Order: sequence, then C-alpha cells, then structure tokens
Amino acid sequence: MTEQHRITELTEDRLGLAYPAMRELRPHLDSEQAFLAQVRRQYAQGYRIAVSVRADGSVAGALGFRQGTSLLWGEYLYIDDLITVPDARGAGHATALLHWADERARELGCEQVHLDSGAQRHAAHRRYLNHGYVIAAHHFAKDLS
Repeated sequence: MTEQHRITELTEDRLGLAYPAMRELRPHLDSEQAFLAQVRRQYAQGYRIAVSVRADGSVAGALGFRQGTSLLWGEYLYIDDLITVPDARGAGHATALLHWADERARELGCEQVHLDSGAQRHAAHRRYLNHGYVIAAHHFAKDLS
C-alpha cells in the first residue's frame, strides 16, 4: 500500500478517530459519545475497526468488521461498515480497506468474507462486484419497534 492507503486497526482507546467517517454511513449516531458507547459494546463482542489514514494523519475511510463461525459459511469475516469520507472518495481508500479485510480474514483463518449493502448504494455494489464479491442472497429484516 502507498502512504495514501495506510491501513491501521484501531485500539479501543483510539476509536474516536473513526467517528467522522462512520457518521457518514451511520448518521443516527449523532454524537461521538453515542458512537463510542455503541462501538465499545460491539468491541466486547469482537467487533473491530480499521481505518485508512492519509499522510496528514486524518482518516479517509473506515471498515467495521467481526469474525464469526456458522454452519453455512464456516469461519468468516463479516464487514458491518465500510465508508470513505466525501473528500477522499475515488482515491482508492475503500478498495484498500477491502484488500486489507481479505488479508485480515486469511490471518484469522477465515474461509470467506461477507457484507450486506443498502439496495440504493449502486457505486458500492460496483466496487464489491469488481472486488470479487457475488450477490449470494437477499437480506430480509423485520423492525420490531
């Protein structure tokens, strides 16, 4: 990776660095405190965040992921969140994060990498398809509130 695409997995004490990027994808987390509270709960369950850091130290993109095991997929890495900040889009940060996720999955002994993507995110879908992902299922959800 070039310096432009330096990927770092965040330790729990540095999670706030990911907030500006994650807020682009998850605007309902309308404060850094709400974001940190939620992410710390998820970290206790194995969730992690990696970021693409620019030469000036600012975060250009973020990837939230977790490892899992299932009867269907065996050992897998699941990407919960992937976003690039608006002023860094088109510079390869998301692709660099996807490559990093592939390598991290291999390090963890995972057989597959999975993600879901909102139906309206067409540019992201093109990136995933170009990166070797296939549309393998429909995701169904039911709101119980």
